[in-house]
Amino acid sequence: MSARLACIAGGPLCEALEAGAFDATELPRPETPFGPSEQVLLAQAAPAPFYLVPRQPPGRGRLAPSYINYRATLYALKDLGVDAVVSWSAAGAITHDRQLGQVVIPDDVIDMTRRRQTTFFETSGLGLLRQFPVFCPALREALASVLAELGVDAHGGGTAAVTEGPRFETPAEVRMLAAVGAELVTHTLVPEVFLARELQMCLVGACYLVNYAETGSRHRPFSSGALFGDEAQETEADRARRAAGMLPDVLRGLAAACDADERNCECDQAMARRIDEEGLDPDWHKWFE
Repeated sequence: MSARLACIAGGPLCEALEAGAFDATELPRPETPFGPSEQVLLAQAAPAPFYLVPRQPPGRGRLAPSYINYRATLYALKDLGVDAVVSWSAAGAITHDRQLGQVVIPDDVIDMTRRRQTTFFETSGLGLLRQFPVFCPALREALASVLAELGVDAHGGGTAAVTEGPRFETPAEVRMLAAVGAELVTHTLVPEVFLARELQMCLVGACYLVNYAETGSRHRPFSSGALFGDEAQETEADRARRAAGMLPDVLRGLAAACDADERNCECDQAMARRIDEEGLDPDWHKWFE
């Protein structure tokens, strides 16, 4: 059985797997031209199955985002027949008009990473691709619809700054990111979003807000419905946990949407010009031989 949708996620996915929220089977880790992929599981769900890629596989321990083999993993997912990927990520809010626990569906990124391999084509110009729209518009719309049906507090749009991690950003770095228009900051989304484009796959980011990024001020945004500091912090933590815990339901809804609809985007044509101008074989596997 194959699936069209895959999810790459961290802690919430591991917690859901450990809690038995998915009927999931681990697949053999395939070898690719870029080494072995990360662990991939096939989740059986009605009406459509989907693949899961834990950033922190159970029993393996925490792995810094920079050391995940994204190229091998995206290659393996493409080879499995995946054409839509959702990157489920924790993020910090830079602008204080966002509530903790809210899910943001960004439409742009600022890549502040330094050590990640952001292209399959390091020694050629094949990766010279337009980065607009950054995320698949059709998949963003489908995700927003699923979140609305589930009653999840979600916001569509916004720019996510992606930093190297694993440390948090300094106050000066956060103020710099705010000055250039970033509204949230995370350690994920890059390089997945760039690699997916090179493989002509749709990708959407879903960032659940777990904290306010450090700006050097002790001021905390007002939390509606809370009067005292401890109560506000507990309420915010509860909201963040609730948003993270919605992952199984979100994936079931999004997998059904992907299975029911034909692709209504241009993501599968991202390499069309390169194929025409460089004489690339239509079989994408041969691009890496």
